[in-house]
Amino acid sequence: MTDLLDPTEAPPRPQLPRAHVEARPRRRYPWRRWLRIAAAVVVGFIVLLWVFGRLVTPLMFEQRQMHLAHSFGTPRPKVVSGDAVAVLQIPSTGLNRIVVEGASVDHLRSGPSRLAGSALPGDAGIMVVYGHRSAYGGPFAKNGSLVSGAEVIIQARNGPIVKYVVDRVERKTRVADVVLGDDPGALAYLLLVSGEGTWTSGDQTVVVARSLPVTDAPPVLPQLGDGPGRSVPITVETLLALGALVSAVLAAAFLRRRASTVVIVVAVLPVLALATIWLLISIEALLPIAR
Repeated sequence: MTDLLDPTEAPPRPQLPRAHVEARPRRRYPWRRWLRIAAAVVVGFIVLLWVFGRLVTPLMFEQRQMHLAHSFGTPRPKVVSGDAVAVLQIPSTGLNRIVVEGASVDHLRSGPSRLAGSALPGDAGIMVVYGHRSAYGGPFAKNGSLVSGAEVIIQARNGPIVKYVVDRVERKTRVADVVLGDDPGALAYLLLVSGEGTWTSGDQTVVVARSLPVTDAPPVLPQLGDGPGRSVPITVETLLALGALVSAVLAAAFLRRRASTVVIVVAVLPVLALATIWLLISIEALLPIAR
């Protein structure tokens, strides 16, 4: 039985052969790959710097403050560098922190630090305490808002409790440029010094407070031009951290085609993060002492 053709159905069109078209080779731009790598490195560094400044350094600061507070109640015949030397309280700003003996880059990570060679609490002369404005917990973040007449209370570890009264706050200055009067040895002065502006700025905020001496010690007038001691940025630990960083990058490149992404992250990322954090801590030695 023959099939009947539908008169409404169009006859099939013949398939014509297609002309062969050669595929054009895709142009490669090697610089784009390197640009993406550079952008990823920059973004990663910014993220790590933010995490380091907002999460790691405050945690380090609080842990060290807890250790210093625990040791503050232990009797000690002589306070040495790195010890808890006093408790600093400013009721109007809510500050209540342990002061470390000896102002240096490392000690300022633990809390406000007394400049070695300056007066002790209650002694006639000048006591200088440095502290960070934004880094490591920012203990002196609100010092710029202090007004004349505000109270500053210091409890010495092996001495009295002294109440100072804020005389003035000098902004965008240097502690060496602060003028205290004709006879600064007649009163007990307290200078609270913190950074001003950006990390690269050398300007400082100086709170000038004063009190009557409560001890019979002779006046102590330190050289205000001598700032806190700086640590050497290039140390054995810094070189080891740099070597660990380079090794982690080379290990990630070696494992890229031999292991899964999870294995690479678990094996390389902790070393990479710790090495980078240590390098950031070392670089801080080049920044302003209190910022």
